Amino acid sequence: MIVYKKVETEIDAEILRQHRNKCKDFMTRSTAYITEEDQQAWFKTAHEKYDLFIAYEVVHGAVIIDAGYGVIHREPGQSLLTGGLLPEYRNKGIGQQLFKFLIDQCRKDRPIRLEVLKENTRAFAVYLKLGFKVTGENSKIYFMEYEYDSVI
Repeated sequence: MIVYKKVETEIDAEILRQHRNKCKDFMTRSTAYITEEDQQAWFKTAHEKYDLFIAYEVVHGAVIIDAGYGVIHREPGQSLLTGGLLPEYRNKGIGQQLFKFLIDQCRKDRPIRLEVLKENTRAFAVYLKLGFKVTGENSKIYFMEYEYDSVI
């Protein structure tokens, strides 16, 4: 079972930073390594634009380990989703659970969008299954938008 904790403390933000750095090769915008100092400065105002979550695996009622993270970037007129899973939690259906959770947290009066690298075929398949449709592309990235009339 996966549970989600909102990132509210600097300790939570540090866990988020570590996960994001482990997943940075799958990012579509900035793939730079984020230092502790960069994260601390960013986190001071992050709550103004972002909803941040850590996904934890729970087995037999006990939290086992943080498995990944999810971010909702509240941009003007849209919500932009991103997230990542540690390698040992991929291919287990957790990505689908994570992004379903993020969708559920979004405002429903604006588009929900995300970006995915074309080479990240596993994530692309998950997003299609959740009801995202391709709305554009460039040489490296698919731009996708959630269809509110999808099955979830």
